[in-house]
Amino acid sequence: MRATSMVGTLTCLLLAAACSSPAHQDGNAAPAGSPAPTTSTVTTGSPIPPPISPSSTPSARPSSTATRPTSLVLGPNGIGSLKLGMTRQQATGTGLLRAFASDTGGCTPAYLRAAPSEEGTVLLSSTLGIATIDAYAGIKTPEGARIGMSSAEMLRIYPAWTAADGDATNGRGFAKTPGNSKAVYRIETIKGKVVQLTLQYANQDCYE
Repeated sequence: MRATSMVGTLTCLLLAAACSSPAHQDGNAAPAGSPAPTTSTVTTGSPIPPPISPSSTPSARPSSTATRPTSLVLGPNGIGSLKLGMTRQQATGTGLLRAFASDTGGCTPAYLRAAPSEEGTVLLSSTLGIATIDAYAGIKTPEGARIGMSSAEMLRIYPAWTAADGDATNGRGFAKTPGNSKAVYRIETIKGKVVQLTLQYANQDCYE
């Protein structure tokens, strides 16, 4: 009976030892008592910034091309790209004029596109080409003459202005055009104010 009891006790001890042994782990399990493995992160460099979206890039502003003169100056040869002496085709090609009127046998009129209605008259001579160009309010000569200025101011700018009819207060006359010996400024005044300013050939054949 004592031997049987000892066998039973030994069997229980063996079973208890088996139950307390560590469970099997797949892979390379670390031995009992060894520190847990550490995981290292490999740095491959600075992160690559995301590509810039096309919608975030500034778009270029479209350039605009105006048909009016870039500078409102009635110079010795014309205004903007419109010049004295141009043919009908050349003048139309500048884009600065409204359509020419029908031929009437004399000088053919057109109007500056940027001018108020019925102002900025341009006359086309059959022999001289563009022969006269009228200014309108806001346009100046290079020397500063303009419609609306006083006769006294005009005379300070063009002291050699010569009256063809009347006088500087109420009249019509001509001033030499600096830079173009073939042209003159035709300047008309009423009640001491400049009311008309025209660049024209000195020998124009469209009116007096």
